[in-house]
Amino acid sequence: MSLIQKDNTFYISDDTYVFSVQRIESGRYPEHRHDFVEFVYMLKGKCRHFIDGKEYFVRRGDLIIINYNQTHSFTSEANVEYVNILMKPGYINKSLVNQENAFALLELSEFKDFQKIVDESRIKVSFEGEEREETEGIISNIRRETEQKALGYELAIRSQFNLLLIKIFRKMSFKPDNVFRGVSDKLLTYIAKHCHEKLVLKDIADMCAYNPSYFSRIFKEYTGETFTDYLKKVRIEKASELLRSTDRKVTDILYEVGYSDRTKFFLHFKSVMGVTPLKYRENQK
Repeated sequence: MSLIQKDNTFYISDDTYVFSVQRIESGRYPEHRHDFVEFVYMLKGKCRHFIDGKEYFVRRGDLIIINYNQTHSFTSEANVEYVNILMKPGYINKSLVNQENAFALLELSEFKDFQKIVDESRIKVSFEGEEREETEGIISNIRRETEQKALGYELAIRSQFNLLLIKIFRKMSFKPDNVFRGVSDKLLTYIAKHCHEKLVLKDIADMCAYNPSYFSRIFKEYTGETFTDYLKKVRIEKASELLRSTDRKVTDILYEVGYSDRTKFFLHFKSVMGVTPLKYRENQK
């Protein structure tokens, strides 16, 4: 089944999906819409996606979801490789044929455990280490079944899609092991581990079952800093470690630690470390 474009909107039929691996040197794809759900998984390189006016930076291991009728464009750097999976919920289960929302999948009994805990605004998820290997293994299986079309391949593909969706929904959920009893070292470890992601005070407060204003107060009592200042310090300390231990470009490092704005990163780095990133690296050498 081919992808159909009419004006600035793309379409596929209700009963199929499109799987492709894209390799591009660099460039910008103009703004458009989809009459389906698009999953983009990064295999290599870096991209910036713009979805309904919000910017998302993605690299290897990141997966982003573009829902029905959202405005979407992206820019890429050199040597980018990513997987595109385009489908409608009706492909997974025929009871969802007329649904026009990616998260209609949560209505299925298979995903009942996620129905009340998935944060539908968290459209970018990240896989690292063993999780990334497992996710890329699932994607590789879908690709192989799609290309070879061996006996039973349609059932095999749907099974692999379900595994992939479970991994995505787990990442989008406030899981029991991500719920914290107040502000603690365990919470600070979580912030350090996930500092490259989009962390906002309200989400972290929810994970502690507190309202944002109360969380702000007890967080400052525990750490001596506001949540914003603490997160800035964690990110800058991680950046300084990368500057010391690697030869990676500063632009790569700032994305690695959760920044998308170069100017803001340089201002924050100097406010914490006293020097610019380049001067810091030079001093360390």
